[in-house]
Amino acid sequence: MKYDTVIVSQESLDSASPYALVQSNIDVVNALVGNYMREDEISENALCSYYVDFYLAQVNNGGFAQFLLNSNPSSKVMQFVARGLEAMHAPRHAALYAENYADFIRLEEQDLEIFMQDPYGEGSSVRSALTQRDNAFYDLEREENLIELNSTWLRHHPRLLALPPDRLNQEIERLASTVSPAERQARIDLARTYQPRYMKLIDRLCEESGHTLDRITAGDPSHRYNGNQVLAWHFLTNRGHFYMLDLDGVASMYDAADQALVAMIQAPAEL
Repeated sequence: MKYDTVIVSQESLDSASPYALVQSNIDVVNALVGNYMREDEISENALCSYYVDFYLAQVNNGGFAQFLLNSNPSSKVMQFVARGLEAMHAPRHAALYAENYADFIRLEEQDLEIFMQDPYGEGSSVRSALTQRDNAFYDLEREENLIELNSTWLRHHPRLLALPPDRLNQEIERLASTVSPAERQARIDLARTYQPRYMKLIDRLCEESGHTLDRITAGDPSHRYNGNQVLAWHFLTNRGHFYMLDLDGVASMYDAADQALVAMIQAPAEL
């Protein structure tokens, strides 16, 4: 059953920082997903806020093309972003997003597949076409700041529920308990079966280094390593910001702040 309440911490609601409220919603959504709840069981408004912030972070990091690369273009992510921008009263951002989305929809299936597999090689022309409005996005952020609009929308949402830490954890546990043990195990098994390679490697690197994974934030196909352009997967743990490289049968975990090597594991072709 769909849960339509947006849950945040009371501390974030009291904070002077606009992003505190956005981050608290992100934390709650991550906790629910981490307990194997499906998106259709989580507040749609919470997901709209969550994915608008994801969209903002991706475009700021690498343009609209990177947002597509790190999303499943056929998933509901695209819809959540569109709904969120409208709900937050960001009409110019919504219009720009609609234009970019229309360009994406017009892509031939073969062109999209090439772009998703090799965005900086064969797919570079598609990537260039998808980034043509990036500067307009960056300019627009000065007039329609998505962090501020997102935060304001959450703050005044009629279904907002702000809780102290103990009650917040209890509510997350209560919601997670609505999934039966049998169904939960079935979802765990399914998730493991279809878990992407990079997620499996990041999980193992965190286990090897004694870190607790918070979330995977982005894939950066433009990362430079030993003079070559490679794909780096960025993620957050209880100790900060890190990234993973999967090269030549070895997966390596690096500290994003100083590029120090944290852990290495074997990464055979078949995991």
